[in-house]
Amino acid sequence: MKIFKTLGLATLALSSSFAHGVTLNINEALDWGNSHASYPASKTIDGSLSWSSRWAASGSPVNLQLNLDSVQTVTEVGISWGRGGGRTFEFEIWARAATSGAWTKVYDDVSTGTTSSIEVYDITNIDAQQIRVKTFSNSAGTDWTDIKEVEIYGNSPGNATGNELNINTAFDDGTGHGSYPAINTIDDSTAWSSRWAASGSPVNLTIQLDQVETVTDLGIAWGQGDSRSHTFEVYARPGTSGAWTKVFDDVSSGNTAGIEMFDVTDIDAQQVRIKTFSNSAGSTWTNITEVKVYDNGDSPIIPQPGDLDPNKAPSENFNLSEWYLSVPTDEDNSGTADSIKEDALNAGYEDNSYFYTGSDGGMVFKCYVDGYKTSTNTSYTRTELREMLRAGDTSIATSGVNKNNWVFSNAPSSQRSAAGGVDGNMKATLAVNHVTTTGDSSQRGRVIVGQIHAASDEPIRLYYRLLPGHSKGSIYFAHEPSNGNDEQWYEMIGSRSSSADEPSDGIALNEKFSYEIDVNGTTMTVKLLREGKATITEIVDMSNSGYDGYYVNSDGDTKEDYMYFKAGVYNQNNSGDSDDYVQATFYALEQTHD
Repeated sequence: MKIFKTLGLATLALSSSFAHGVTLNINEALDWGNSHASYPASKTIDGSLSWSSRWAASGSPVNLQLNLDSVQTVTEVGISWGRGGGRTFEFEIWARAATSGAWTKVYDDVSTGTTSSIEVYDITNIDAQQIRVKTFSNSAGTDWTDIKEVEIYGNSPGNATGNELNINTAFDDGTGHGSYPAINTIDDSTAWSSRWAASGSPVNLTIQLDQVETVTDLGIAWGQGDSRSHTFEVYARPGTSGAWTKVFDDVSSGNTAGIEMFDVTDIDAQQVRIKTFSNSAGSTWTNITEVKVYDNGDSPIIPQPGDLDPNKAPSENFNLSEWYLSVPTDEDNSGTADSIKEDALNAGYEDNSYFYTGSDGGMVFKCYVDGYKTSTNTSYTRTELREMLRAGDTSIATSGVNKNNWVFSNAPSSQRSAAGGVDGNMKATLAVNHVTTTGDSSQRGRVIVGQIHAASDEPIRLYYRLLPGHSKGSIYFAHEPSNGNDEQWYEMIGSRSSSADEPSDGIALNEKFSYEIDVNGTTMTVKLLREGKATITEIVDMSNSGYDGYYVNSDGDTKEDYMYFKAGVYNQNNSGDSDDYVQATFYALEQTHD
């Protein structure tokens, strides 16, 4: 059974942003006796993760019951265990559709014991009004179960689970009636007089979004849909040209003229096409009065300061077990930057000059222009985490196709079996606090805050840049092919130019934002998320980039290729004053692999 871990941050906001459903309203929390009078069940729905605001119950088992306002489709349950960072809890989750009757078990497991924040469990989906958390024991051997907060995620049956996406335009394939054009389907009216009408089989209606978005649901109001059903398919594609992918096919219900929701196969797309073949009335005409497009409800909620403990080392606030740290010092007299390996990093390592916990509990990375570099081939200094899937097992080498690194899913099967993971996803929430202001104009203000590094090349380097005199910076990234093809640049906010105008929608210093880098085979998806703003998405087709499991090294030899994530600050200025620096504070960081 799958656990969605919210690593590195004890915050309700973060758990909601990484959960897959919308947060459902809990009307009431009850227990079945054995609770401490000072710590009643109602404490689990008060929005607080404080130890003093917990439910406490003694015995085995103990039951905590959560009542929703109405029957909802429940998909995940989030639990913040009291002292969950130091003990595990054995538990089950049960549900039922009414307020009486038989319960159905939808999950059983043991909590991770690594976090006291909300830990989200992917339960068997069920239509339910009541959820029960049944706890048996904990690894500390005490009789007490402590739960600080519970959240329930899902969607109301028949309704969209996510955010309505902005539609830029709508058009058809030329089969439409001149008086009832495609644009009528996006005018927010389901009136019969404001419809799209097209004759033939099939007919195609294309809906175009402002940009690439993750599309999960489609709403269609069929003309005369309460008296006839329509046979149709839905297709999507990531741009405005290229191949289409079928994501749905069905027959409409025939019992509503309102918006009818269809749960399509999730896809990153800019264009969605509705292809209609026939209707139950036998008419050659297709009529659609309105179309809505939705994402999955993942909201770019930014964590707030105070959720992390400023008195703890970074490894005590964040799960850094699968990372080592490069710092621009040379304590071992190797002539290159020091590497703080996994065990040392997770033993409370801090350096007040380069890597430490900030006053708000965030994980601070700082790097001066002057300092030691990781190798003779590197031009710039860095304070940066390097992913290490071996998690301290030094019997596994750092480099190579082995259990320390991962590969793309289009790599040969032998490499997929040997690697520590296949494909990858990294999410981070951070704020850039300082950039360089001296040196060559082509280098000022640049810092890399996230990467995928291959054995020799870099599938992605994600940059933040703030030019002198500007208050808002740009976000862009580079994709470096492995086969010698030209490097590709993608501008997400503003421009990478050294003489660019200030981006009106740019990101200021100390402004929090989130990014997500996801690789699935030869497709890389990069998302930029900010609270209260639309998600920005770029999709890179790497099928012609040479990442097929092999690369050619500087000696001309063909070698096996491998991948690892990097996060922190990689200073992109080596011409500035020696004491000029870049700095960023991370508030969340997680990486996963298949």
